Amino acid sequence: MRALLMALLAFVSLSFAEKVLVIDVEGMTCKTCPLAVKKAISEVKGVKWVKAYLKNRVAVVITEDGVSEEEVIRSISRAGAYRGKLIGEGRF
Repeated sequence: MRALLMALLAFVSLSFAEKVLVIDVEGMTCKTCPLAVKKAISEVKGVKWVKAYLKNRVAVVITEDGVSEEEVIRSISRAGAYRGKLIGEGRF
């Protein structure tokens, strides 16, 4: 899991983003769950890119600087029976 997170952070750093968040998402159980999580996170102002992975229950989010991690995590809860927990962050 740690190797996957580091690889994801390295990959998204190529986009020259201000901030990268890696969030563990509890409650994703089916193929439509990542779509719901992605849609909810995408609605947060300042979010540039989102990818949610069902297999590892992780969402990777690229945001503009100044976007609150708490706001992104709250958006996950609003999408349904999901809970998010920040497990990695980077700035570029």
